[in-house]
Amino acid sequence: MIPVRYSSRNLMVRWRTTLTTAGGFTLVVAALILMLAFVNGIRTVNAVTGHPQNILVMQEGNSDEVLSRLDYSLAVRVEGTPGVARDAARQPLASREMFMVMQPRAEENQPTGFLQVRGCGPNAYLVHDGVRIVRGRNFHANTNEAVIGESLSREQGVRVGQMLALGSKEWRVVGVFNAGGSTFESEVWCDLDQLAAQFNRHGAYTSVVLRMESVAAVAPGIKHLLESRLTPVEAIRERDYFQAQAEQTEMITAAALVIAMFMAVGTVFGVTNTMFAALGQRTKDIAVLRLMGYRQGEILVAFLLEALLIAAVGGVVGLMLGSLINGMTLSATMGSKTLAFAFRVDAAIMATALGFTLVMGLLGGLFPAVSAMRVQPLEALR
Repeated sequence: MIPVRYSSRNLMVRWRTTLTTAGGFTLVVAALILMLAFVNGIRTVNAVTGHPQNILVMQEGNSDEVLSRLDYSLAVRVEGTPGVARDAARQPLASREMFMVMQPRAEENQPTGFLQVRGCGPNAYLVHDGVRIVRGRNFHANTNEAVIGESLSREQGVRVGQMLALGSKEWRVVGVFNAGGSTFESEVWCDLDQLAAQFNRHGAYTSVVLRMESVAAVAPGIKHLLESRLTPVEAIRERDYFQAQAEQTEMITAAALVIAMFMAVGTVFGVTNTMFAALGQRTKDIAVLRLMGYRQGEILVAFLLEALLIAAVGGVVGLMLGSLINGMTLSATMGSKTLAFAFRVDAAIMATALGFTLVMGLLGGLFPAVSAMRVQPLEALR
């Protein structure tokens, strides 16, 4: 077997070419990690949103709560679904909500872009029990007060005490809430009646969230809602609703892989050219190795090892650069929702990127290695 130091020493002799070629791998790996971490961050946010005992109820025929409309009488019938949990007063544990996407008025010290506003009541904190106030306090009923999620506060720089000019009213931010990293952290929560009054939508809701007695009661509850003539609605597990929105990232993942493949083609050709250039300079060396008794297969492995070492060097640097994006925050629009999320670089992404770069190195070095294996010693030494 040809010693590994033979391959590594040849790379060090041609260090300029080696670093240039390895730089191509670095760019491909870093770009791949960036795109996959983007998708992983969105999926993580949606995966932690929703409670396994919650059912999200919307208007029949709608799959997005921003387009839904439920009237008061229908909401009451929905809350009578068998298996709904009860609070201490024996009332249905249900949250009637109004979800809207609004743009602040063009005034000084206002957030940019659209804001997601959820009108709700006290039951919202019982149904969405992962939400808790971490700064300030909760909004008071029948007032123009609001609380905002931590992600929204961080991304838009909104602070407690600031006024939000939404619609015809101004809402005072009185608190910031944490929702365990879920999509709710990208929202503004305020009093349901005050929000409805602003748009003359008293007694109308976009959704009703039911907390069932147990996880086992969720499926029968959904079946009852969908089959009953008294409740012409769409019903879905709350967690499934948010995870379905994350399915939009499948297209982003496919696009990321396509882009990476196009970038990889150039990198593979770069490795091939580098290795063929090395082959042209080392034909007599290869002939001497053959005369020393090294077999063709060993020559093949030595050249493949050189290509893999180039890929590994570039890949490791790309992994280090790509990992720097981990934890950085960004906002992205998914359907009617704008999500504030953090890039997530995990072990699976690192392994995928490293495997990808090694495959590129193997493909780029294969043809030069085969050519090196076929060198005829006597002809090469003439």
